[in-house]
Amino acid sequence: MAKPVSPPPAPPRAVPSPSPSPKPLRRYTSLPVLLDTLLNRRLTLVSYSTWKDANDRRSMEVYQETMHYAFVGAICLTEAPETFHHWQVFAGDTSGVCVQFDRANFEQVIAGTPHCMFAPMRYVKIDEIAKIDASDIHSLPFLKRRGFIDEAELRVVGHAVEPVTALHIDIGPAVLRQVTFSPFMHPELVASARAVIHGIAGWEKLKIIQSRLTDSERWQRALSTFPRRHGVVYGDPVPSELPPR
Repeated sequence: MAKPVSPPPAPPRAVPSPSPSPKPLRRYTSLPVLLDTLLNRRLTLVSYSTWKDANDRRSMEVYQETMHYAFVGAICLTEAPETFHHWQVFAGDTSGVCVQFDRANFEQVIAGTPHCMFAPMRYVKIDEIAKIDASDIHSLPFLKRRGFIDEAELRVVGHAVEPVTALHIDIGPAVLRQVTFSPFMHPELVASARAVIHGIAGWEKLKIIQSRLTDSERWQRALSTFPRRHGVVYGDPVPSELPPR
């Protein structure tokens, strides 16, 4: 007689570290996603099916198939400092935003949410992937190729046993610290979007700025002083205006 199949192990619950990382926790996303978060006070975990990285999709597929879950969704975050790569890849158009979370409050919320895991990604070389320890099935959604290591990604992964199109995690204003609009967004649009967000009940005091990564007055002012600090004059200065005829 065939042996009964053991039930799969329950997924671990994410527990805040007793000494939480001091690194900021950021999510690069779009303005529509941010508005949904603020209006409904929730984080939305959506399907991985549209992810561009086929290797990443396969990790999630194998996990979902093995666990017999009807749905698996995720949101991706980073503890890396602001980079052009993050804007271009994860929030690459003029509606891009970066949401900075209060890390302690964020981890506490995730720890109290059933069927959710929160962990940093483990970056693995292709020569190692077939040999790594496979004793923990719940590590599958947190594996990524070594070439992505600079993303410094952390991930919230959730599952449902019944078919759904998304999962929601309730949050309050204490979870969000700041919103940064894309450096590609026109300044006048920033002002309008800020007014809309501050008009949402409960978010009137949310800090909102625009990234100056690609257009920094301080950076450009320092460049203007470079020749003077260099101390060598190369020929006559170029006149700013044509001499009178």
